[in-house]
Amino acid sequence: MSRASERPSLDHGASRRRFLVGMILAVLTLVAWRPAAGSDTTLSGVEGHRRGRFPLGVWTQSSGDAQLDAAMRRAVDDWNALVRDALGVDAFATASREAAQVRVSLEPAASAGLMGVTYLHADDTGVIQAPVRITLVEPTARGQTSRETVLYQVLAHELGHALGLPHVGDPRSLMCCERGAVDLADPGTREAYVEARRQPDVRSVRAQLTAHYARFWRR
Repeated sequence: MSRASERPSLDHGASRRRFLVGMILAVLTLVAWRPAAGSDTTLSGVEGHRRGRFPLGVWTQSSGDAQLDAAMRRAVDDWNALVRDALGVDAFATASREAAQVRVSLEPAASAGLMGVTYLHADDTGVIQAPVRITLVEPTARGQTSRETVLYQVLAHELGHALGLPHVGDPRSLMCCERGAVDLADPGTREAYVEARRQPDVRSVRAQLTAHYARFWRR
């Protein structure tokens, strides 16, 4: 996986394509959640997919572990259930690696606590171009949170980026956290953040998803 210093940056050349590196950092210690210093993204909030493109073909690399593979399938299935209910379309359909518009790969555990990263670019109208690449780090159990839950949470978060959703300032949201928008020194905010990481719920982004695509599909 690319180190943070090697990640793609905004391209201001003739193509004017926007690049995203959406990162989610390890935030658990053996005793308690430790907030990440912050997630880094160039996603502007205007990117998305045209209705006719759904469902997006998705390919996930097998981890070789049945429980971890099941966690990844559940993340995809939960997004499908939410998008179907909120937008009336399926988000994802299983595809081969070559045909997939979203490709999810796994890499060995890395330093610096990096757990997942999404790479995408959009054209000048904000339409996300295929393929979107998601790289996940093989998870380990963290505190009271199983490795299956860690992997589910990371992949579900990155799939949100693949759909065009940026970080938000709500500590309860799967898409938390926007840099500088959440005060984790506040006990109530921290408690909400910790609980949402231990029990990740795709439905926490329903309002964000609905508003995002209401705007995008009107354009």
